[in-house]
Amino acid sequence: MATDTRHKHFVVGSLSVAHEVPAALGTIMAPTLFVKQFDMPIDQLYLFALPLIVTAFKWVWSPLVDRFGSARFGRRLSWIVPSAAIVALLYCVMAMISPSLDTLLIVIALFVVIKIFFSTYEIAADAYVVEALTPEEQGSGSGAVWFGKELGQVIGLAGLLVMADIYGWMAAFLAAGCLFMLLNLIALSRKEAPVRRPTEDSRASIWTYLKEPVNRRLLVLIFAFAFAVQIPSAIIGPFLSDKGLTLSEVGATVGISASLGAGISLLVATAVIRRIGVKSMAWVTLGLSALAFPPFLWLSFQEEPSLWVVLAVIFWGALMAAPVRMTFYAARLRWTGPEQAGTDFTLQQSAWFLGYGATLAASGFIASALGWSAVFVLMGVLVAIVILLFIGMFDRFTIETEALHADKATAFT
Repeated sequence: MATDTRHKHFVVGSLSVAHEVPAALGTIMAPTLFVKQFDMPIDQLYLFALPLIVTAFKWVWSPLVDRFGSARFGRRLSWIVPSAAIVALLYCVMAMISPSLDTLLIVIALFVVIKIFFSTYEIAADAYVVEALTPEEQGSGSGAVWFGKELGQVIGLAGLLVMADIYGWMAAFLAAGCLFMLLNLIALSRKEAPVRRPTEDSRASIWTYLKEPVNRRLLVLIFAFAFAVQIPSAIIGPFLSDKGLTLSEVGATVGISASLGAGISLLVATAVIRRIGVKSMAWVTLGLSALAFPPFLWLSFQEEPSLWVVLAVIFWGALMAAPVRMTFYAARLRWTGPEQAGTDFTLQQSAWFLGYGATLAASGFIASALGWSAVFVLMGVLVAIVILLFIGMFDRFTIETEALHADKATAFT
C-alpha cells in the first residue's frame, strides 16, 4: 500500500511539473522577445493575454470531459494522453515558426489553439488528481502537487528561458514539447482506478454543481482565499523592480530563491500534514504566515537593498507561506466529489483565477495610492482572516459535502 501511495504521488507530481514547465515561454519569453528584439509597441502586449481568455472559459466544455472517456484505457487518461500529445505537437509547430512582427498574429493564434487543448488537458489532469487520492492521501498528495508546481516553475524559468536566451526560439519550444509529453507519459505507468459513471439523468453539468448551496459558498471562499494569498505573486515583480532590481535579477530571485524556499517548506509540510491532518495544519500555516510578512514590510522601507538581502527575504517568505496554498488545496480535494470532478474542480479554478485577477488590480491601486508598506500590511491581515475563515468553515463544509456526495452515489451504478 505504501509503495502504491508513493507511486501515486510521483504520478500526480509529474502531472504538476508538466503543467508548469511551458508557462514561462508564453508569458515571459515570447512577449519579451517581440518587444526587445522586434520593437513591438508596448501597447500591443495585450495580444499575449488573449490566450488566457480560453483558460477563463474552460469550464464551458468541462462537462464533456466528465461525460466521456474510455473505461478500459482510463476515463481521465483518455483525455490526458491525446491532449498532451496535441499540445506537444503544437509546441513543435511553434518551434518551426520564425518569430518576427510579420508572424506575430500567427504566433498569437497558435498560442490560442494550444490553450484550447492545454485547458482540456488541465480539466482531465485536475480530475485525475481528485479521483486518484484517497482521503488519507489528500494531505501528502497535495504536497506532491505543489512541490511539482514549484519544480516545474524552476525548470521553466531557470531552464527553458536560459535555453531560449542561448540557443534560441526553436530549441526552447522543441524542448518544451518533448519534456511536456515525457512527463505526461509517466501517468501511463499507473492504471487508473475505475470511477462510477453518471446515469443519463445525473450526467455532469455546471448547474449540477452550482445548484448546491455548499458549492456556491465554497466558490466564494476560494475567491477570497485567492485574493488574499495571491497578493505576493501579483506585486512581487513590480515591487522588486521598484527596489532597483533588473529584469534578470527579478527572474532569478523569483524563479530560484522563492521556489527553493517553497520546495523545502513543502517537503516538510507534506510529512506534517500526513500526521496532524488538514485542519490542524491550517493552524500551523496561520503562525507561519505571521512570520512571513514582517521582512517584506521592512524591505518596503529600504531604498536600494542589496541583492543578497532581497534573496534572503524572498526565500524566507516562500519558506513560511508555501504550506498555506497546499493546505487549502488538500481541503478542496476533500470537498470535490468523484461524480463530475473535472467540472467541479474547473469551476473552482475559475473562482481562483478571478480572485487572482482581482488582487492583481487592487494591489496596484493600493501601492500607487498608499505605498508598498500598506500593501504588505493589508496582505498580512487578509491572509490571517481567510485562514481563520477556512478553519471555521472546515468541519461544516466537510460534513455537508460528504453528505452531498453520499446522496449522489445512489444515482450511480
